[in-house]
Amino acid sequence: MKESVIEWPKPPYFSFAASSERPSHEICLIYLFDGKKLLGQLIEFMPDANTLIYRTAKDKPQETLAVDKIKSIQLLQPMELVPNQSFLEDRAEELFPPSEKQTYAIEYTDGEMVVGYTYSYVTTNHGLYIYPTTADSKIIRGYFPRASIKSYKIGQKIGEILIQEKLATKDAVEEALKRQDELRNQRIGDYLFENQIVTSEELQKAIRHQESRPILKLGEALRQLELISEDQLQHALNKQKENRGIPLGRILVDMGIVDEQTLKGTLAKKLGIPYVSLSKFNFDPNAIRLIGAPVARKHLLIPLCMYEGALVVAFEDPMNVKAIDEVRFLTQMKTLPAMASREDIVTAIDSFYGRSGAFEFSKSKDDMLDFDLKSSNVAGMQIDDLATKLFSEENSMQFESAEEPVAESDNTLVQLVNKMILDAYQDGVSDIHIETYPDRRNTQVRFRKDGTLVQYLEIPSNFRNALISRIKIMSQLDISERRKPQDGKLDFKQFGPANVELRVATIPTANGLEDVVMRVLAAAKPVPVDKLGLAQDKLENLKKLMQRPYGLILVCGPTGSGKTTSLHSLMGYINTPERKIWTAEDPVEITQQGLRQVQVNAKIGWTFAAAMRSFLRADPDVIMVGEMRDQETTKIGIEASLTGHLVLSTLHTNSAPESIVRMLDLGMDPFNFADALLAIMAQRLAKTLCDKCKEAYEPSHAELEELAAEFVLGTSHGATKELARFQEEFAREGKFTLYRAKGCKECNNTGYRGRLGLYELMIVTPEIKRMIQKRAPVSELLEEALNSGMLTLKQDGINKVLQGKTDIAQVRAVCV
Repeated sequence: MKESVIEWPKPPYFSFAASSERPSHEICLIYLFDGKKLLGQLIEFMPDANTLIYRTAKDKPQETLAVDKIKSIQLLQPMELVPNQSFLEDRAEELFPPSEKQTYAIEYTDGEMVVGYTYSYVTTNHGLYIYPTTADSKIIRGYFPRASIKSYKIGQKIGEILIQEKLATKDAVEEALKRQDELRNQRIGDYLFENQIVTSEELQKAIRHQESRPILKLGEALRQLELISEDQLQHALNKQKENRGIPLGRILVDMGIVDEQTLKGTLAKKLGIPYVSLSKFNFDPNAIRLIGAPVARKHLLIPLCMYEGALVVAFEDPMNVKAIDEVRFLTQMKTLPAMASREDIVTAIDSFYGRSGAFEFSKSKDDMLDFDLKSSNVAGMQIDDLATKLFSEENSMQFESAEEPVAESDNTLVQLVNKMILDAYQDGVSDIHIETYPDRRNTQVRFRKDGTLVQYLEIPSNFRNALISRIKIMSQLDISERRKPQDGKLDFKQFGPANVELRVATIPTANGLEDVVMRVLAAAKPVPVDKLGLAQDKLENLKKLMQRPYGLILVCGPTGSGKTTSLHSLMGYINTPERKIWTAEDPVEITQQGLRQVQVNAKIGWTFAAAMRSFLRADPDVIMVGEMRDQETTKIGIEASLTGHLVLSTLHTNSAPESIVRMLDLGMDPFNFADALLAIMAQRLAKTLCDKCKEAYEPSHAELEELAAEFVLGTSHGATKELARFQEEFAREGKFTLYRAKGCKECNNTGYRGRLGLYELMIVTPEIKRMIQKRAPVSELLEEALNSGMLTLKQDGINKVLQGKTDIAQVRAVCV
């Protein structure tokens, strides 16, 4: 069986050449903190899950490592990188492309330093990817977990080159140091140029030699040249913290040492980041909408366009890591930096965001993002606004000190949690997953929508304790208990404008952290039974069974397959003033007028079995029990159905015939069970094609034959007969029309929107009753049910594919 190729991110503005073939198992070299090296095959690399699986040889067992416990990884298969500038060149007449090689220096947390050359780099929440060159000038791939890096630096500053090349004399530097105490708006390197201590020719000479020189900070270079003392350096650095300084490039241009064109080309080559002329750039309006005016003005940036799922943004200072991280955090997208002049960016901001009501650059971030908790309405806020303020607060905290939890009453965090729950409720989300990670990795928030997890938000690591504590407080859980799991319920109408409850579960994870999963229990109305999506003949049979005065009807399927929805739809059909209906549920998710609904609580002994015993003394006509999960509950349910009550319940089984065997395995008497059972309905939920964008096509005969063969798989029926039935029921004028997913704004470009039910209704006939009494195996029960008119889950799904409601990929995803 061929295993998947390890996916490695492409560096900005480059692509992997088509000729670069990657094996299924990459050869990797893993560096550990104890100095050991592991050479082997990389089987799986999942940094988001903090997992790396490798083996030293094919005949050796696989081993697993935590990614944050290693120093670095190298993939030794040489790769070829191809510059890819077409997406910017098509939009800008004047473009200075990035360099193909830059210097890098990475300092590990244990103090070790590595330096070299890299063809670009990619930063993520979990680490740094680089593309270093080997001794024979080949390009390989490297990865450094964020937990192993103390600091890193890509590219050089112009001032460093001037000092390294000794273009300034000792006297000139000493004079600059004297002036450093007097000037508060300039750097030492800036002063050298302002006073024409170096010439344009000397600058160009320094640039030509930059790639062959080690990386040094300006202060380090001065200390190595013994031009300043350590005390003088520290004094200068303290002064520098008080000043913003003038960019070196701007000083060079103003003094006429270099012209604008030379500077642009130099910066692009040095930093590996393209320099774009915004006056000639064709902006993408969809990119502009992703970032608001306050953030654009605060960091002096302007979004340019989209490229392969990433957002390209022009910065005045593209080396501002905090600004890039904030953009990535707010947009939840990979961010590719480009450069532009301050004047161009200011002009573009005024053009796209307007001048009226604009924030001045001198205003603080707190002024720009101020919220009044009393006057604001969380329902009208944007999650980006709250995230911006939270990110700004996170950046202002001192990470070097021990991590202190943010106060649980913090206004911004409270509003963000409320907005997160409100968004989940309004978007029809079923579950909210909050996943915490060690060190400084951001906390991930994901929503389960239509059965699939989608990314919603990243929250700074400094807020993870406060976030969990806030949810525990809202759910009335013990905030001091982190070693054991806890369960609770959150009544959101006490905190926000929506009448919604959430079932909350906290789960302790590695490194002393906790995850939270919240099930959204919207106070929904029951779906009319005619809207469930059952085939018409199956629906009529089920309605007849629901009119019976007694008996047992079961609905089976995995968690989240819609069993509770189906039960409430069936009860809604028979919910009349003439009937007394009791329900025992955990939790009560759907409410109906006329039903007497009970919330069970196992902690105090109020179990399903105890509730059913109480119901039998309360003159019921119909009893619904949330789940038959044990022998006692099942036995009481069967006895109740035999003594004049209609009983409905659920099972966690895969199919209708399997449910019969499961009940017998629980110790039920086969004769009583056979007499009580009326029907079993298995179900699944499959994604529905988006009505706005689904694309019609005419299937080939081979595709129809494949559907027919899959329809009869595991049965004694013939595919030819089913193909003829397809023609009779679903063809129009001899032609079939199927649909496939395409993607649009309405469905978030997934091609799917909403879900529909797939059903397997097994009605208990006299022959099936006899088979239950004889404990017939599943295969015989299935064959008899099919002969009696039952459709399997997959068969019902294929019928709905032919009706144009979904596609076969979604049916296969939920049916065996």
